[in-house]
Parts: sequence; structure tokens; C-alpha cells
Amino acid sequence: METKKRNHARKSGRATTSVLTLPLTQSTSNVPQALSGDALHNSEYDLPFLKNQTCTVLCTIDNFEQHPKYRRFRALLKEDQYRANLRMDNMPAVHLVEATTSDGTGEEVMVQDGRGFPIGVKYGKQYFVTNHITFWIAYHPKGRAENMIEMNLPGEVEDDVTGRIIYVYVSSKSIQHGDPAGGDCMNEEGYQAQEAKGKVTFTYSVRWYKTEQPWSTRWDHLLALDKQETEMNWASIINSLAVALCLSFVVALIVIRAVKRDFARYAAEELDDELDFGADINMSTGWKVVAHDVFRPPRHPEMLSILCGTGSQLFWVLVLVVTISLFGFFSPSNRGVLLSSSFVFFSIFGYSAGHCASSLYKKFKGLNRKAVIFGTAFLIPSVYFGQFFFMNLSLWQAGSTGAVPFSAMFTLCLLWFGISVPLTFLGGYFGFREEEEVPPCKVNQIPRQIPEKPWYIQDWFLLVCSSSILFSMLFVHVFYITSKIWLQEFVYIFGFIMVLLLLFTICCAEVAIITVYLTLCAEDYKFHWRAWSMPASVAVPIYFFTTLYLMNSMPGGTALTHWLLMNYMFIASSVLGLVGGLIGLESASLFVTKIYEGVKKD
Repeated sequence: METKKRNHARKSGRATTSVLTLPLTQSTSNVPQALSGDALHNSEYDLPFLKNQTCTVLCTIDNFEQHPKYRRFRALLKEDQYRANLRMDNMPAVHLVEATTSDGTGEEVMVQDGRGFPIGVKYGKQYFVTNHITFWIAYHPKGRAENMIEMNLPGEVEDDVTGRIIYVYVSSKSIQHGDPAGGDCMNEEGYQAQEAKGKVTFTYSVRWYKTEQPWSTRWDHLLALDKQETEMNWASIINSLAVALCLSFVVALIVIRAVKRDFARYAAEELDDELDFGADINMSTGWKVVAHDVFRPPRHPEMLSILCGTGSQLFWVLVLVVTISLFGFFSPSNRGVLLSSSFVFFSIFGYSAGHCASSLYKKFKGLNRKAVIFGTAFLIPSVYFGQFFFMNLSLWQAGSTGAVPFSAMFTLCLLWFGISVPLTFLGGYFGFREEEEVPPCKVNQIPRQIPEKPWYIQDWFLLVCSSSILFSMLFVHVFYITSKIWLQEFVYIFGFIMVLLLLFTICCAEVAIITVYLTLCAEDYKFHWRAWSMPASVAVPIYFFTTLYLMNSMPGGTALTHWLLMNYMFIASSVLGLVGGLIGLESASLFVTKIYEGVKKD
């Protein structure tokens, strides 16, 4: 069988529902699968190993239009975005459709059309149901199974015949059966489609075929990128690398050389003052004049400490998850393990959040320590959990299989209150016990008046420039990954993600250093919130442009689908914003400390 991959822009989303016509037994989903929205059920398909079948009757429904969920079925066909997803031996079934080759030969080939098969189609005012599917199962033989498929023996296969399933394809069609037990659904031509009314018989056929592909590589055909996707990912990495190099050049040219020149000028001015040459030379401008104000605590230090603490927690979760995934420890066959591991890592790194928030707040000489620790443990996690809870209620109300059961929600609460909160308190305890850092320059009791800045150093302009620069290096991968996840397709590009995360970290640090240096030269010493907000502002364009892109590229969704999309994108973009803000503040604080260590103390 010859197969090719085709980009499939079907409309999909988290607001899915189970197929009402297939007989299902008890759910087999565990907690990781439930958290990822996979509600799996055992079906009634009977597929003995190496036994080909034709038009096997699955079930029959009399008076289909009187089914209790018939109206829901028609609504799904109107939206044209729902599929039945099947798994066999933990391998997702890929839908195949017939197509002609694009090389001009007109050869008929089977083209991959994404996971799952459509449950029906609406044509004009008529509704047709998909009531026949064909399984194309590839296996790798072991022992006597190697020659069984050529024999095509009916009946039972001997117990000592073994093999391993490599991949599963399904093709589907709507066919009005006459005598399904005596017909050939595989080769029947001129058949009529089955309308969603009256008596509907569901059938299936099975075809086994041998492949030499080893079992260890059976996921490759699902995870491999096609030529267009590979070129797009490399183009995005090259674009991000170019942005990082440009920012590095700006830091080297403007910051490092300028700082050295400022040190030389200030040293010359001090020498002239000591020799008293009569020249009226003093340091009335530049970043040095704010040396005794730059280490003044910022406004609202509690909130800044809480945001940075949560940013530290999320940063280490991202680093650990991407690193482990890069070495192949998260297999795609273990459904939901990456998401559930992220929740576990987030709980464990509560210690990092408490330690970062407490040490930063102690540097600000704050007194409301309990509020900082409780805020770090509950503020941002409560926002995320509240969003997730209300989204789950909406899915549950809509009867969606994407709704997370309350048992899984209870597990999340145990991780939060049983692990994350105690570790946050523990990290805060040790953070406040650390030795207090002494700033290089003393802080004056009376704050210095900040002169008016030119328009190109105003905060609004710097925010626009900073967010645009960071968004330009992320947007390709952000659009690609979010569209894949939203369509519930596989994303296995952790090598690209690791490189992108490294470049994002470098660019956030450089953007914060450049903006802080420019404002210090304008004698604006309030750098803490500025250093945090400049990299964090990338969350705004990511949220709006990605949401608009997904809504425009996948129109026709319901209001619930759009609302879910907006909430998921808010969570994802805010995570990047919190991580970027932490990197920016830590980098700018280190830069400010280093340059003022070289200033002669008065």
C-alpha cells in the first residue's frame, strides 16, 4: 500500500463529543489521559490477529432519526469538525482517503488525512452517516506469522503465531447495505450513501499486511516532519538566531563600549576636579548620577516578588520538561504523561518559587513577608486553576469527552496543597534566612527627581519595541505548535523547542539590559518594574495574534470553542510572559549591580 501525508486543515477543538452510534463499554482512561482530555472506551470491534474480514456487522440501529441523540448528531455534522478517533495496540488510527498523484500520471494513491475518521457528512439538507470503516493493519512478523498473510486462512489463527502491530490505517465511507453479510464492502461500486434515518447497519472490514519496519520505529511515520514543516522550523530557528545576534551586537556596541567610555570620562572628570583646573566640569548627566537612587526598592515590591517567584517556578518546569523530552523519556505512546509530569514538576518547584520570591523581597527590605509567601503559593496558581475549573465545567455541561473528571481535578488539588504549598513555604523560609545582599551604593533618603525623557525612551515606546522584537523570534513556532495542539496532532520537535528556549532566554536578558541602560542614561532610576515588564510584554502580541490566527484559520467553531481557545491561549501566553519577566529582572539586576560596583564610592 502506498501512502502519502497531506496537510489537513480540519476544524477541531477541545469541545468534542463521543460518537453516539458506536457501542462502547467502560472507560479505560487513567489520570494522565484524563488530564489531557482523552476519554477512552473499549469498542466492540473484534480483530483477530491475521484474520481478514469483509463486511462484518458491528450493530444495527432501527429508526435512526428517533435516537435520543439524533439532534446532537446533526449538530455535529453542521459544524463539520468532529471525528471518531480509534486506537489499536496504543497506536492511533490514521484516516486514509483516495487521491490522485500530482505528477501528472493520474495514479490513485491513499493519502493520510489526519487521525480519526469523520462520523458523517452534511450535503445540502441531507445528512449521511459513516457506517463502514476498513482497518488496514501493518504488522511485523515473528516466527510462523511471516507467511500467514499470504495464506489468508479463514477461522482461528494458531496460538504460537505471533507478530507486532506497527501502524493502523482506516478508510471510511457511507454505504446503504442490502445484505452486508453477503456483500463485498471493499469492492462494491455504485453504492448509495446511507442517510441518517431509518435502519442503519454499521459494518467493518479488516486487512492485514506485512511490513519489514521494526517495532521500535513504529511511531516515526506519525512524528516525522514533512519537507515543508522541516524547512519552516529551520527558517524560524534561523530567524530567532538572527534576532539574538542583532541584540547581542547592540549590547556589545552600545552597552559594553558605552559603559567603558563612561567610566573613562568619569575618571577624567574626577581627576580634573582634584587638580582644580578651574574648569566647571562635573557629572551632571548620565547613569552615574543616579547611583544613590538606583537601588531604591520599587513600588509594590510584594507583587513583583510574587510574579518573579512564580516565573522561576515555571522557568524550571519548562527547562526540565523540554530537557527530559529531548532525550526521549516522554514517549508518545504514554498518553498524557508529559502534561501530568508538568503538573508534578510544577508542584516540586514550588520550593524555587518560594525561595526566589522571599530572597527578592528581602533585597527590597520589605516587611510584609507572610503576604509574599502566601501570594506566591496561591495567587497565580489560583488564577490558572480557576480558569481550568470553569472551562472544565463548560465542557462537562456541553457533554464533551474533553471534560476532565473530578477525580483528576482532586488529584491536582492534592498536588497543589500537599506538595506545592508546603515546598513554597519551605523555600520562603530558607530564602528569608539567607544573608542580606549589600548594594554597591548607599541609597539617599530623599528620592532624586526624574527629568522628562524623550519620546523614544518613554515606557510605551520601549514596550512596543521589546514585545515586537521578542514576538518576531517566536511567532512561527508559536503558531505552528498551538495549531498542532489545538487540532490534537502530534508535536515532537523538542530539539527545535530547546534551541528556541535558549534563544528566548538570551533575547529576554538582552532586551532588559538595553532598555534599563537607556533609561538609566536618561536619569530614570526606577528599573525594576521596567526590567520585568519589557520581556513580559511579549505575552500580549502572542495572545492576540495567535488567537486571531487560530480563529481565522479554523472558522465555524462554536462560541464554546472560541471561549476555550481564548482561555488556553491566555494561560500559555502568560506563562511565557512570567518566564520572560523573571529572566529580564534577574539579568538587569545583575547588570546594574556590576556597573555600579565600578563607580567610586563617595
